Amino acid sequence: MATPLVLPDGKKVAIDLLSLAMPGVHVTSKLPEGKELNAALPAVRVLRIGGTSTTRGWSDPATTDRPRLSIDCYAADEGAAMRLALRVCAEWELLPGRSTADGIVSGISQETGPQDRPEEPNTGISRVGMILGMSVRPPLPNS
Repeated sequence: MATPLVLPDGKKVAIDLLSLAMPGVHVTSKLPEGKELNAALPAVRVLRIGGTSTTRGWSDPATTDRPRLSIDCYAADEGAAMRLALRVCAEWELLPGRSTADGIVSGISQETGPQDRPEEPNTGISRVGMILGMSVRPPLPNS
């Protein structure tokens, strides 16, 4: 019986690489609530909202996961949230070729640039978000 190929978790790869590139920024898929969120600022939330994959064999470079990710950047005011979003976009451009133990980023895309995503009134938090994509392939086996 053949062993099924399990592709890397593209969302986890994105969180791990953004966390490394942005010390002092809380990068996660689940935000703390209430006052704990305020204490965690600046914060970046990464959610997978779809994507496709291609499976052709473990060592074939065409074997990739292509997640679409909703990225939300949270800060104490609008200006800080926009600057954080622009920083995420700049770091995103540098991801191709970077890797984690789970996978290697072979390409990136930007579906939408930073846009205001208003938070609940009176929370004292601003949010700016965008839709980004990446192609992630499994690590190549050692020869």
